[in-house]
Amino acid sequence: MTGMACLSTVIAVLSFTLKLPQAFLDGQNSLSVLAAGLTAPDGARNLFAQRAPENTEAQSQLGQETAGSQPSQPKESSSSASPSSQASSSQASSSESASSSQPEEPSENSENPGGEVPYTGGPLEEGEAAYPINEVQIGPSGTQYENFSIKSTCQTQIDIGAELAKRPDVNIQKNGEPEVLIMHTHTCEAYLDIDTGQYPESFYPRTTDERYSVVAVGDAITQTLNDAGIGTLHDKTIHDNPSYNGSYYRSEQTVKDDLAEYPGIQVVLDIHRDALGNNETGKTKPTFVVDGKKAAQIMIIAGCDDDGTWEFPDWEYNLRLALQIQQTAETMYPGMTRPMNFCPSQYNMHLTHGSLLIEVGTDANTIEEATYTGELLGNVLASVLNQLQG
Repeated sequence: MTGMACLSTVIAVLSFTLKLPQAFLDGQNSLSVLAAGLTAPDGARNLFAQRAPENTEAQSQLGQETAGSQPSQPKESSSSASPSSQASSSQASSSESASSSQPEEPSENSENPGGEVPYTGGPLEEGEAAYPINEVQIGPSGTQYENFSIKSTCQTQIDIGAELAKRPDVNIQKNGEPEVLIMHTHTCEAYLDIDTGQYPESFYPRTTDERYSVVAVGDAITQTLNDAGIGTLHDKTIHDNPSYNGSYYRSEQTVKDDLAEYPGIQVVLDIHRDALGNNETGKTKPTFVVDGKKAAQIMIIAGCDDDGTWEFPDWEYNLRLALQIQQTAETMYPGMTRPMNFCPSQYNMHLTHGSLLIEVGTDANTIEEATYTGELLGNVLASVLNQLQG
């Protein structure tokens, strides 16, 4: 090996090593993660996700779980900001596991075509290839506390009951000004149009058509909160088209701009949709039922900063709000939540004490199921925030 080649190799290995803390983001096979790690400027995927133990004994002390690694950096190489987890059966499952890679998602260095991204989730064409959809209600796993559960990869131990008893740092005024911001780091994440039980091979689960994307979910949340008298702003800025790389850096600037213009904003919710399962075993569709109508399950992500790596020293405040939302959601609509993902991460949550990331369904859910969840989530948020007035 020549001196120049050796130098190049050392630089490449060093670069990859430096990226490892950012790299473990989502359940993928080792080759996929290795390739992503060697090419990704902003992060790669998690290859060590393991199945959580079933029926974990309830405890109020939450430390490091055996659920496997969770995302530790804003993910730029998949459809969502969470580890991909799949329920083990079509009934309420007591554990989640990492799903395989999502081949339809853009690679770390890919560019979307730019301009409009047409929606491709319409009815199956005659003779078109399709994959099965496994509809599930993802049940408790990790640490169970009262009516909800949490899966943690944080080393820091917390007393869930004690944190729930502490008031989040949110003081709603209902003064007619925006106090809640709804936004989307991955604005183009899309859902299926109709429920056929099959996932079309031709479906590209990203679109700039707001009728079929997470933007429609954000609209439902925003409308419900505004109707409840809680001033809510919905920022629909696209951060993941034409370039998927750097989405979180762009969304961070969007949030900063909104906070500067509307200093009364105290709660910032980054609404995503997840992607679970794979084309071989089937795509996973997490649902629950309210008043006889299907809705998409949600997963709340709250970050921690065990050693100061993330410059996120006030993460406990965000966690307190997340816990109240999780508990209220399960009280109002049992089955609404997947286990909370409590992980070493930031995801721009450092910008306010009320910043959280929420996954609404997956790419196998329909837009109707997702927007119905948006309405229900708006009701949950209104209930929580009404208790935080003044």
